[in-house]
Amino acid sequence: MKLQIKSLSGQIPEEEKRYLRKRLLWLEKHLPNNALLIVGIREHITKKSNQAHEVILHLTSPNIKKAVYTKVFANSFMEAVDRARAKVERIILKRKEKSARFKLKMPRIKLPSKRL
Repeated sequence: MKLQIKSLSGQIPEEEKRYLRKRLLWLEKHLPNNALLIVGIREHITKKSNQAHEVILHLTSPNIKKAVYTKVFANSFMEAVDRARAKVERIILKRKEKSARFKLKMPRIKLPSKRL
């Protein structure tokens, strides 16, 4: 799995990058090597001096028809990363479970046709 971290506002401190890699390491075990995870981080500062962090995860893989996209807001960076990871984890596990279900198709039986 390839991981790209992009800052959408300002620079990202090194400890935040390390935390992000550590939390998203779980996905590496469950995704193929050619999957691409793009992480966008944005920090909003409002007029009330309340800082809000936004984490955007975009996961593409050749095995997945529709890309996984999540957008999470939280007051702290770590909380936003944890929420985004939980969302993506839930989506991936659902899709794996759905594709692993046993499908049984009834065989088509052709009956001889008799004309009277």
